Amino acid sequence: MQASEIDVRGLRLHVRRGGRGAPLLFLHGAQGLNGSEPGLDALSSHFDVIAPDHPGFGRSADSETIEDASDLAFFYLDVIEFLGLRSVHVVGQCIGGWVALEMAIRSTARIESLVLANSAGIRVKGVPRADMFVCSEDDLLKMLFAGPGGAEWLKSWRATPELEDLYDRNRAAAARYSWSPRLFNPKLERWLHRVDVPTHIVWGREDRVIPQAYADALKSLIKGATAATLPGCAHLPHVEQPQAFAREVERFIRSAAR
Repeated sequence: MQASEIDVRGLRLHVRRGGRGAPLLFLHGAQGLNGSEPGLDALSSHFDVIAPDHPGFGRSADSETIEDASDLAFFYLDVIEFLGLRSVHVVGQCIGGWVALEMAIRSTARIESLVLANSAGIRVKGVPRADMFVCSEDDLLKMLFAGPGGAEWLKSWRATPELEDLYDRNRAAAARYSWSPRLFNPKLERWLHRVDVPTHIVWGREDRVIPQAYADALKSLIKGATAATLPGCAHLPHVEQPQAFAREVERFIRSAAR
């Protein structure tokens, strides 16, 4: 995927883009992107994948006016318009899924479909989520991965001093966007009836950050939503089960387009 920078309403946004086909906007989660996400490469075999670093993450600039997921939603609606995308599939993982939902309750005029992968955004009473921000590194990897892939993933973030700095920057930005209340908007659930595009929920069965019960809740709250569970996978399906993740996304989008 090729990296570039665009200026959207005065904010410098770092964007990776590659592939051919219908446009697909991938909104990353709390861990951000380091350019070594095999799931995005797999998706680019079928789609024109557009994967920005959120403002304050990665190589994108900070913003004084974008403070939470709601602001990010409005910003990405502007990004879609800026890129001239008349119709786009939106795939969001973790807080990226939360942002995708915030976008969809505001406007789906240019959104063709939604895929929510281990998505944040709501709260299920009695089902706590793990705290990614106050734990040891070893515990974090056990939360994010069902299998042994965590060590290699972390190594990819330690490949250069710049990537190490970006890893820390991403964690700080994720905490800022999702700290209070933690990983959800208490008002979002009441507006999910406004999601009026085909929606598919993809969940790693072994997710210890946002448990499977959240997938079930989202499916019940979004009219017509479908769901799939990936065995042997935790919170990062686009990293841990990239081919299965990409197949699930591609299958859903093809069926939604019929």
